[in-house]
Amino acid sequence: MFKQFSNLIDGKEIYLLSSMGIFVVFFVVVGLLLLTMKKDEIKYMSELPLNSEPSPNQNNDERGS
Repeated sequence: MFKQFSNLIDGKEIYLLSSMGIFVVFFVVVGLLLLTMKKDEIKYMSELPLNSEPSPNQNNDERGS
């Protein structure tokens, strides 16, 4: 079934190359962001699920949602 569709499409290589390019660029950008992150920010995020104290951005209203 897919061979029939691929035979109908002219220039199908451009779709394959562009999807591979998007995939590679995405992971390179994510890797660079991780390498340039500050150590304090990484430590804060790694302890986030274990930290029992509320963060300064957390809303502590008494509505009881």
